[in-house]
Order: sequence, then structure tokens, then C-alpha cells
Amino acid sequence: MTRSLRLLGGAFNPPSLFSEPDDEPSANMGSDSALILLALFCALVCVLGLLVVARCVWLRRLATAATPPPPPPLPTPPPNKGLKKKILRSLPKLTYTADCTSKFTDCAICLTEFAAGDEIRELPQCGHRFHVACIDVWLRSHSSCPSCRQIPEVSNKCHKCGGFPSLT
Repeated sequence: MTRSLRLLGGAFNPPSLFSEPDDEPSANMGSDSALILLALFCALVCVLGLLVVARCVWLRRLATAATPPPPPPLPTPPPNKGLKKKILRSLPKLTYTADCTSKFTDCAICLTEFAAGDEIRELPQCGHRFHVACIDVWLRSHSSCPSCRQIPEVSNKCHKCGGFPSLT
């Protein structure tokens, strides 16, 4: 009976006074096999973890290889360098009068109202009006209207008289 308890319990059985010296190697052998099984189990868990990581990497590579390449970047517009002096001088100038009925009663650049006798410039494409000094400074460094960002086309001149059509 003590022999069967030793095989089942291994090292947890208290030593008895009547134990035989040849039974001790079998008890050591039981604890050694438990350590070996534990080491094999840990190795199995590590291998399974590495397989999971390798599978994730493999699936990610397949997913990136299956996606089409990104479209080429859109061409950048040319830099906004402003209008040349010749084109700037060709834009129409008006003299603001008090009886002028227009939806634009103030300069969007300097934020002051037009006064009678002020020289204003009307952009031909959009019809926005500004003080001549304000819009000239703006158009030297930008080629678009400061209010709506449309690029003024100065090719709307009349071929007969060289003037611009009125935009009211």
C-alpha cells in the first residue's frame, strides 16, 4: 500500500520509517517527468504564440499586396504670383459717386466705405469693387479676387473700342 501511495503522491508523501532505499529513484523519476511535461507544455505555448504572430504578419502582407497602389498626386496649381503691371493697368477704374447704386458700398480689403470721388477698380470677372490703391497692392502679389478668389480675365475687352463691358 505504501508503494502505491508513493507512485501516486510522489514527493508529497511523508517519508516512512520502513521505506526501502531502492524506492527513492522512482520518486525522483516522477518529479522529473512532471518537470519535463511542464517544459514541453511551455514550449508548445511559445510555438503556438509564434505561429499566431507569423500568421498575422502574413495576412497583413497579403492585404497590403492586394490593395491597388495609391493614385498619383494631383498636379499642383502654379504659384499665385500676381498680375503684371500691364494687365493691372488695363483693369477698369471708376470714380465713385454718391448717387451710385451698387451692392458694393465698401472696400473688402481696407473695410472702409466708398466716399464720393474715390477711385475704385471693378474686377471684370466677378464685378467686385475695391479702392484702386488697395486692389493694386493685392493684385501685385495675388492673381485672384480677394472676395471670391476668381482669377480676373482681362481678355473681355471690346475689340472695337478697347473698353470693358459694364458689369452692373
